[in-house]
Amino acid sequence: MKNIIKSSLIVLVLVLCTACNGSVTRDIRHAGFSIDKKFICDSFYPADKEDTSYNKIRYFTDTHLIDRDGNIYELSLDKPYQNSQNCKKADTNITVKAIFDDKIIKGTDDKYYYLVSQNGVSSYSEIPKTDNSYELYNLVLKDVDVVKVVTANSSTGEYYLLKTDGNVYSYTIAKKDYNSPSKVTAISTVYNKNDYDSEIIDFNYAGNSLNTFIRTNNKVYRMHITNSEQCNKYADIACKYAMGEDQLFVEYPDRIIMFNGNRLITDYQQMFTVAS
Repeated sequence: MKNIIKSSLIVLVLVLCTACNGSVTRDIRHAGFSIDKKFICDSFYPADKEDTSYNKIRYFTDTHLIDRDGNIYELSLDKPYQNSQNCKKADTNITVKAIFDDKIIKGTDDKYYYLVSQNGVSSYSEIPKTDNSYELYNLVLKDVDVVKVVTANSSTGEYYLLKTDGNVYSYTIAKKDYNSPSKVTAISTVYNKNDYDSEIIDFNYAGNSLNTFIRTNNKVYRMHITNSEQCNKYADIACKYAMGEDQLFVEYPDRIIMFNGNRLITDYQQMFTVAS
């Protein structure tokens, strides 16, 4: 009899969990996301509701995951590795201090590295000063308080830098002529922590796009369309965008493991992407 009761309780819990996950999935879809693949990477999920010791994701790109301690993991989102996971620890001793456009990283040794292979150079190789973009990398990453850089407008030389003070700054970089060195010609605050609830700890900038977001210690603010009904219906009405707090992250603060502006991962291993 005890075994029957125990089995019934297990079934009941599984049914309730499945129903709960279904409600989370529904609300995420209503918030403008599409269901994607499962993401299996066990060390980044809590064992239960009380578990707070599990590893946390700091940055999540198309190719890599970087945890809160700066460790690098390689990703395979289409199919698992031999370890039956969609992630594996990278074969490198680099500890990441800052990241630039999801492709360049600065290590705790203050050297710059390629996060992804490019121009025949393998991942995790140190960037030589002969690299044509080394001057740019050094200008935006050299300060000790920079943790993330995103290209805002390559045509005008504008870059957004997240610093440890919790603000995002706009740096404009230009050169007098072809033979002159590049310099920072203007600095301004583009996202001020005082305009939000606390210090900014992560962000992505993609212009007037649903992929633009700001994360603070407590909340997530996302770009959203304010006239979606009209701009989706009429070809001659442009969509208007505004940044606002996303209630999805208020409703499910412990169910969302990762959000990077494009992808979202829940604690039940389901991955979603921002609907286009």
